[in-house]
Amino acid sequence: MLKQMINRQFCEEFLQVACDFEKSPLASFGPGKGSLSARDYADNELVVITPSGMQFSQLTPEDLIVLNLQGNIVDGKRKPSLDRVFHLAVYNARPDVSGIIHTHSPYATAYASMAKPILPLIMSLVISVGGSVDVAPFAFPGTEELGKAVVAGLAQKNAVLMEQHGVLAVGKNLSKALSVAGTVENVAQIQAISESLGDVRPLDEETIRQGREFEKGYGQTPN
Repeated sequence: MLKQMINRQFCEEFLQVACDFEKSPLASFGPGKGSLSARDYADNELVVITPSGMQFSQLTPEDLIVLNLQGNIVDGKRKPSLDRVFHLAVYNARPDVSGIIHTHSPYATAYASMAKPILPLIMSLVISVGGSVDVAPFAFPGTEELGKAVVAGLAQKNAVLMEQHGVLAVGKNLSKALSVAGTVENVAQIQAISESLGDVRPLDEETIRQGREFEKGYGQTPN
C-alpha cells in the first residue's frame, strides 16, 4: 500500500483519468499506449507515474509509483514507465505543470512521424496549447537527450510532438492535460482533412496573441 505521503483520493482521481484515457480514441491498443503522471497535491517535489506495460483500467493505487524530481523511487513496488525521464524533465523546467499525458493518438502521431507541426487552424488549439504544436527532434526513449528535446520543443506551450514517437500534453492537473491531448488530436484530424482539400489557413500571429489573452479568462472561475 502506498505510504501516507500520497493522499488516497489523489491516487483514485489519477486512476480515473488513466481509465478515461485508456477508453478514449487517444490510446493505442496493447502495451506502450502512453504514460501519465501528476504532481502530488500536497508536495510538488513528488510525482506519481504509471507503471511500465500494465493496463491502466486494471491498476490500483498500490500499482502507482512515486518519484522525486531527481528520478528516485520514493514509494511503489512496480517498475515505472520508461517515459519518466521526459516527464521529470518537464516538471523540473515548468513549475506551472502538474499533469502530463504522453499519447500515440493516430492523427497527431502521424504528424509527429513526419516531423510536421500541427498548425493553429482554429481557436481551440490556441486556447488549449498556446499556438501551433511544434516538433521536438527525435531521440531514443529513456534518454536525457529526449528529455531536453521535449522541454525545448514544449517551451511555454501545453503540447509538443515528439518526432517519430508521439504527443506530450501538459496541464495544471491531469484532467487538463487529457483535455489538451484531445484537442491536439482533434485539430490534427482537421488539419489532415484540410490538407486533402487544398491549402490550409492557420490563424495569424495577432489573432493568436489575442487568443492567448482570451484563454486567461476562459472557463469557470472558482468562488
